[in-house]
Amino acid sequence: MLKAYFVCGSQDLVGQDFEKLLEQSIEAGVTAFQFRDKGASILTNQQRLELGQNLRAICKATNVPFIVDDDVKLANALKADGVHVGQKDELITKVIKEADPDMMIGLSCQTISQVQKANKIKEIDYIGAGPIFPTASKDDAVAPMGLPLMKEMAESSRVPIVAIGGITEDNVYKLKPNGAVGAAFISFVTRSQDVSASVKNVLTAFA
Repeated sequence: MLKAYFVCGSQDLVGQDFEKLLEQSIEAGVTAFQFRDKGASILTNQQRLELGQNLRAICKATNVPFIVDDDVKLANALKADGVHVGQKDELITKVIKEADPDMMIGLSCQTISQVQKANKIKEIDYIGAGPIFPTASKDDAVAPMGLPLMKEMAESSRVPIVAIGGITEDNVYKLKPNGAVGAAFISFVTRSQDVSASVKNVLTAFA
């Protein structure tokens, strides 16, 4: 499920139609989608909900897991398959308490210490590690952690780790040998000249 994990919000688009881009990505082989509408997004709460409903419907029709980032209320309203939480977002314990019990829970980690804490929370299903490489997709991104630290985190984690941050056609092949079960990406698709080829590259890297 975490092999080719597309993350996107309205703020990430470069003139594309969001729904068409998601459909195109799923057709190319994306295995999970995270709705991360924040930062430079100018959508109202109602617009975000309506867009989320449309994106949710696309994922449901194609059996692709639909995950909401950092908004447990929106995740519940959209009957999402999961909710993802960052270290600077809502408290993970609060999210777990409020989320639908059937939802999978993802947590972002940047250090061994954070992974060790996550290991003690049985409800966490996977960890997003990153940024692995330098990225311009997140205004609040911390310094890139690099592959050696990700490998160490993967070895100490009780749940699968998906890599995010600065994924390119060249470096995606370095992730699996260093412990990642998949790659999460934003601009890798939103700025791709060939979405199908880009996604297939990721799938090949984790074959």
